[in-house]
Amino acid sequence: MKLTIAEEKDQQQWDETVQESPNGSLLHTWQYIHLMEKYSEHKIFGINTKSKLYPLFITEKERNVGIYPLFLFKCLSGIHCHSPPNNVDVLFLGPLIPRLDEMKQEKKQIFLQDLQIQLDKFVQKDLRSNYIQINASPGFDDCRAFRWGGYTVSPRFTYYIDLTPGTDVIWRGFNRSLRYYIEKAKKEGITVSRGTVDDALFIHEQLRQRNRTKSPKAYIREVFDIFSPEHVDVYVARAGSERLSGIITQKYKDMVSFWVGAPKCSYKGLSPNELALWESIKDAGENGYKVFQIMGADDYSLFPFKRKFNGKIIPYYQMKWLSPSYHFGQSLYRSVKKERNYLESYR
Repeated sequence: MKLTIAEEKDQQQWDETVQESPNGSLLHTWQYIHLMEKYSEHKIFGINTKSKLYPLFITEKERNVGIYPLFLFKCLSGIHCHSPPNNVDVLFLGPLIPRLDEMKQEKKQIFLQDLQIQLDKFVQKDLRSNYIQINASPGFDDCRAFRWGGYTVSPRFTYYIDLTPGTDVIWRGFNRSLRYYIEKAKKEGITVSRGTVDDALFIHEQLRQRNRTKSPKAYIREVFDIFSPEHVDVYVARAGSERLSGIITQKYKDMVSFWVGAPKCSYKGLSPNELALWESIKDAGENGYKVFQIMGADDYSLFPFKRKFNGKIIPYYQMKWLSPSYHFGQSLYRSVKKERNYLESYR
C-alpha cells in the first residue's frame, strides 16, 4: 500500500470514490475540499496561516482503493496536519474506503493497520508534521490502529433521523411541547420558505455575531454559488417581511444534513428555529431522502435544542497525535498561562 497525491486530471475518479463510499459526503468531493483549502485558516499565537491540501489516493497493487484528504498548516509552533481543516464549519472528514465493509475481518484489520503506517510515514516523516488531528466520518469505526500508533482517540457525536417511516411518524415521535410550539409559531404568523444567497449570508452573519462560526462570508457565498440548488438549500424563517432566522442544509446521495444556522432568536416568546428545522426535515422526507442528519450532538450549549428532534446518536471519532517536542511545548505554554492568570488574579 502507498499514498499518492491526486492531480486535477483525477477529479472524476476522486468523486466516483466519494459516490461509492457508504460514508462519502459532499464535503469529500473534489470541489469542496479545494474550497476548504482556499478558505481555511489556522490561528496560532495570533497569526493566521493558510492551509495546503494534500488530496491522497490510497493505492494497493497499482489500484486506487480509497481517498484521504489532508490539510497542512505551517505555523510558528510547527507543521500541523488536519482532516478536516479549521474554520470552514466542517466537523468530520478523514479517509474513505468504498469496499472496506466487504473485506473479511482479518483483511480489514491488516488493511487499516497498513494504512495507519503509511499515513504516519507520509505525514510525520515526509511532511515532518508535529501535530496530527483526524476527525473521521461516521462509519469509520475501527480506530485501533490509531491507538496502536500513539494517537489519543476520542468519541464525538452526531444525530441521524430515519426518514423512511414518513413525516407523520417522525412528527408523532417529537415530544408534546415541541409539537405545541411549532404549531404555535405557525399561528403567530412565522413562515418558513426556501431562501437565496442573501438569506444564507444573513444567517451566517447572525452566527458570527454570536461567535458560533469563524468561517468568512466569502466561503458561504461560494458554497452557495457552486452547490445550490442541487446540494445546498437555505430555509429562512420570517414574520411578514422580517427575516428572523434560518438554517442551511447540504444534500448528498440519500442524506440531508443540517449544516449551519439556527442562531439564537425569539419572536413573541417562540423559537423560529424549531419550525425552520422541522420544515427542512419534512421537506427532506417528502423528496425521498432516507436520513436527516443534525450535526454537532456533542455541543452541550446546543444540546437542549437539538435533542428535541428525537434523533439517534451516531458516534464518530477524533484521532490526535502530538510529537514529544510539541507535547512538551504545549504543557509549558499551559503552565505559563496558568501562572500568569494566577498572578493577574492578585493584582
